[in-house]
Amino acid sequence: MASVDPLFAQWLQSAQLSVVQEDAGVRARWGDTALTVERATTIADKDDANDQADRIAAFRGEPMVEDVAELPGAFESSIGEVITVEHPDLGYENGVDVFVTGANDNRASGTSRVTFLRRLS
Repeated sequence: MASVDPLFAQWLQSAQLSVVQEDAGVRARWGDTALTVERATTIADKDDANDQADRIAAFRGEPMVEDVAELPGAFESSIGEVITVEHPDLGYENGVDVFVTGANDNRASGTSRVTFLRRLS
């Protein structure tokens, strides 16, 4: 059986650190029906975590529609994140910020079937 460094094992078992962000616009628009969104990431820096929480809160405060697209690259590690998609076939020539909800990477073709939420415009 392989041994694990005790400090690393302790770190793996420790509670996750978290930041909480509330968007005043979302609260004003949706009131008590506003959804609470929780995302676990590997972001270790508090400022970066706050920035990501701000992006997610701003993005999730708008009505959204689900899209699925075959995109070049790997996106399984992007699930739960806001990314920018540029895809002329979908009308996203100038780039659209989307919230990735699922991805199925195909390493043989170098593409990924990505499911995401985009703002309804």
